[in-house]
Amino acid sequence: MYYYHMTALNNLPSIAVQGLIPQNGNNGKLIEEEKIKVFFSEGFEGAVALYVDFDIVFDKIKKAQMKITDEFVLQKLLKSKNLSDFLGEGVYLRFDGTGIRNERNFENGCTDIIIPPEKIEVCILRNENDNSIIFSRFRIIKYMMAKIQPEQIKYYGAIYKGSPNFTEATDRIQEKVKRYYRDHQTEISEYVNCGYILASINLKDFVNKYL
Repeated sequence: MYYYHMTALNNLPSIAVQGLIPQNGNNGKLIEEEKIKVFFSEGFEGAVALYVDFDIVFDKIKKAQMKITDEFVLQKLLKSKNLSDFLGEGVYLRFDGTGIRNERNFENGCTDIIIPPEKIEVCILRNENDNSIIFSRFRIIKYMMAKIQPEQIKYYGAIYKGSPNFTEATDRIQEKVKRYYRDHQTEISEYVNCGYILASINLKDFVNKYL
């Protein structure tokens, strides 16, 4: 199974040299993540569930329904029109999850292992007619949503103190995803029969060619 990691374009040159190393950037601080890890989601299902959670948290903080302790992230969020504006342009990275123990769950997975650059690919949408490509994370996540129905998303992960009941967690996640799909139906439907296929480019090749 592929593991997916969302990141900004300006992070790619350093990742191409160092790989994905344990840290906690602005995305993690948005959801009050405390661990210093390499974070990822498992499969389309995990990537979709996490993106929906980011959108919910962004909206709640924007409406002062939720607090965030990091002042820099808070001010950046308050100046942003929406989640896309807050995150800025970026990509989805993917790597083979074989042999990597996920310490948490399918949506917000993490590991202490450094993922070397040679194992990392950049996700792209390739046009089946003219081979043109799209690498925007916002369009790729809509493509993933078009291929995954909410009912296909089921919670699984490690069992630890405080881990949720899997059935209850599945119900909560599916309901959140359903609401997001209803609110963004037009955007998602564009990718149902879009003429693109999901492919990938080696990270170093991508940086050399497109940055």
